[in-house]
Amino acid sequence: MAAQSEQSGNTCVSAALGLFDGVHLGHRSVLASAAARGFCHAVTFAAETVPQKHGQPLSYLYSTAQKEYLLRSCGARSVMMLDFQKVSHMDGYTFCKEILCDTLHMQTAVCGEDYRFGHHAAYGVEDLRRFGAELGFAVVTVPQCCDTNGQPISSSRIRLLLEQGEIAAANALLGEEYTLYTEVIHGNAIGRTLGFPTANQPFDALQCIPKRGVYASLTEIDGVWLPSVTNIGLRPTIAEAEKQPLAETHILQWSGELAGKMLKVRLCRYVRPERKFASAEDLAAQIQSDILACRTFVE
Repeated sequence: MAAQSEQSGNTCVSAALGLFDGVHLGHRSVLASAAARGFCHAVTFAAETVPQKHGQPLSYLYSTAQKEYLLRSCGARSVMMLDFQKVSHMDGYTFCKEILCDTLHMQTAVCGEDYRFGHHAAYGVEDLRRFGAELGFAVVTVPQCCDTNGQPISSSRIRLLLEQGEIAAANALLGEEYTLYTEVIHGNAIGRTLGFPTANQPFDALQCIPKRGVYASLTEIDGVWLPSVTNIGLRPTIAEAEKQPLAETHILQWSGELAGKMLKVRLCRYVRPERKFASAEDLAAQIQSDILACRTFVE
């Protein structure tokens, strides 16, 4: 549970508080405010340990590893990934004292105006201020972040946009392209056989999966973002189709072995829905057409 710390004794210590599912523009404003105040801890929950949000099953946007990467890229110097099941029994005061004060030695808590915490999420920002007055930390709230139409930005909105294939709209709310950041697994080499080798990346069982189909994408290789084509789906043309959707990415004008490596793939534009083809030859012809279409979006 403890976050690794590299802070010095003279550094102001802040904590950005939140679920941070998706690390969207609203979350980034909280993180930026906390980072501006000194050494920033991000205090959140491991994605797979949070079964519900607002009483509804939670299909999280990013896995724990993805979320930690994004939190650090947004200014967090350390990330405390709490196991929700192990701390959900804590009342608000205990959470503040044992985790924020005794463990992190926090001086300033930064959160959104609707931040909830403690057992059954029974505590809000005013409770946080009350506990801060007693325990010796300040509280800074960050206003709700809205889109260009004045609508609040939320993970639930982004989740719906991803499921509908509205990737450009989702990316605008996220603050950057939706990114796959997982380990590449070995596949059955069907793409290689067709002349289009792919890097295969699985989704977590409870993770939100973007609309099945083909996307124009960018893939990072050795610090350079290369144009690519990503298919998310069950590969219905293959005899033994997948039971769980998989992301397969063909990187244009690049070859090499990626299995076992962490790979970043950004989804930029939804091109077409997934469909079953009559033969492998028809599939290969469609892939070639998809490559031509994707080039117009990412090159």
